[in-house]
Amino acid sequence: MVDVNGVLCTIQLRKGGTKSPNGREYARFDVNGDVKRAKVALWAMRSGRVMRAYVIPLTHLRTVASVYLPVDGKYAVGNSHKPRKDWTRYEDAWHLLGGVKRALSCVSQDAIRRSKL
Repeated sequence: MVDVNGVLCTIQLRKGGTKSPNGREYARFDVNGDVKRAKVALWAMRSGRVMRAYVIPLTHLRTVASVYLPVDGKYAVGNSHKPRKDWTRYEDAWHLLGGVKRALSCVSQDAIRRSKL
């Protein structure tokens, strides 16, 4: 657990994997006891050089056990099957922490770029 601007947060980093037969990659984030003790879940996933960060308040995670997020940032909407909840709207939602902007995600992106050089 981490304190960010007075808000207790949990941080998870995942790598995407293929879940569906159409080859789309998703990252699974579990909502366990550690996540439920915090106020906000900070979830990050990496695909190659691209890193996506999601800031999700715990009030939106109380009724779910896990969340599958698309690695490329958009859901596969074949046969008009839409997801129950669009979790991608929380991508880079730093405003939910009050005052923290994209600084954390920019630092992470720069660190990944430097490690690849």
